[in-house]
Amino acid sequence: MKVRGIMILSIPKAKNQAETKREALRDKLFPGSANDIYDRKIHDGYSTIPRTIGLMLTLIEGLSDKGKNPSRVYSELWFRTHDCKLIEVKDEAEIAYASGLSVRRWRERIDVLEKLGFIKVAPNGQKKYGYILLRNPNNVVLEMKKSGNGVPSEWWGAYTKRCIEIGYPLSSP
Repeated sequence: MKVRGIMILSIPKAKNQAETKREALRDKLFPGSANDIYDRKIHDGYSTIPRTIGLMLTLIEGLSDKGKNPSRVYSELWFRTHDCKLIEVKDEAEIAYASGLSVRRWRERIDVLEKLGFIKVAPNGQKKYGYILLRNPNNVVLEMKKSGNGVPSEWWGAYTKRCIEIGYPLSSP
């Protein structure tokens, strides 16, 4: 990489002790599995997702009206995003199909996600759903908790435990 005419070498980050132990355990339990996994450091086509995403999907499903669960749509958006978390919606039908829905039902789920605060939507010309911004879901949850709506106490307990396990701070966004 070049920065203002200076060549900067990118040195791979060394594995930490916990990662090394997990890999050793994996190799013991599943010999040869290193060649049978999707390694983001080797393969293209990956997206970084929060480790709390499973709990987020559970919360989204719980907060949505019956029959309008947008968790598959939310997952598909995460699978399509890049590090800037902006998705240009070029083909609604393609994303809807990948989410298991018709375009009409996909749009309904997008509206639910926007209403809950997990995404923001901006038009692109005539297209109402031209761009979608994936907000940090941890910030969304903290905003919900602060405002007093939507976060069931049993979910909050599980979420708090998970955040402590992964080292995610439970502070204001």
